[in-house]
Amino acid sequence: MADHRDPSEHAESPERESASAANPPEIVDAEVVPTPEESRSEPPRREEPPTGPAGSDDEEAFREYQQFLEFRRFQEWQRRYGDAPPPATTGGSPEGARKRPWYRRALGLLRFKAVRRLLYLLMIVLVLMYLYNSMFGGGGREAPQGASGGAGGGGGSSSPVLQSSPRGAVISAYDLLASDSPEDVCLLFTDVAASDFAAARGAENCDAAAKAIGEEITDKYSYKNPGIARDAADEVGNRATLSSCDLQVSGGPRLGEFGMTRQGSGGWKISGYSPAECGG
Repeated sequence: MADHRDPSEHAESPERESASAANPPEIVDAEVVPTPEESRSEPPRREEPPTGPAGSDDEEAFREYQQFLEFRRFQEWQRRYGDAPPPATTGGSPEGARKRPWYRRALGLLRFKAVRRLLYLLMIVLVLMYLYNSMFGGGGREAPQGASGGAGGGGGSSSPVLQSSPRGAVISAYDLLASDSPEDVCLLFTDVAASDFAAARGAENCDAAAKAIGEEITDKYSYKNPGIARDAADEVGNRATLSSCDLQVSGGPRLGEFGMTRQGSGGWKISGYSPAECGG
């Protein structure tokens, strides 16, 4: 193809060439901005943790901060609890916190089957003892623990302690006869019953009869705890009778049959006495 440009355009003038050589092109320092497509395609860069001296300084500062917090906790503990040692923040709990109260340690023994069986056995024995004493006398008796004075021969107070049941009145008689002052049993008798009691024993008066019985007692504890059933007394209205033949007496002589009368205070007083012929 033929070049139709002017021949003068093919060669630059010497002046233009010299000007280009004297003024070279200026280099511009510009920041390259990525296009949106390049920004989306380029993954974000993660900053690597410092591994040089700066990282060591951060770890040391963190340890110092932890020590400062521990010191503040220690000061707060001392302010609240005085000189008591603060609870451990790392590891196990302190010895004081691990120690349980004594009752918790005692209850912990119930985990063992042998301990539970022993407790069950003890409870059964106690219940059986209570039932036996309630049915046959023993520890469930209603006897007074002592009296003074006398009716029908005794001296002193004329206000005896009366029992609330005929059964209790008879047990009181056995109890007082086994005491150090057997003549106090006369407080439980009316004058007529005291005379009948002395006559049945072949004694001059109630005091003498009571002292004679006291000398015959060989086991005071057994004698003052005769076995007696709850329904042993035959009670009709304000009167009741109870025979010593219905009692389990040991350690001394068996007494006779008692007649009792309820007093205005509600207590029972022995108003009659007669010998009892107990077969066997």
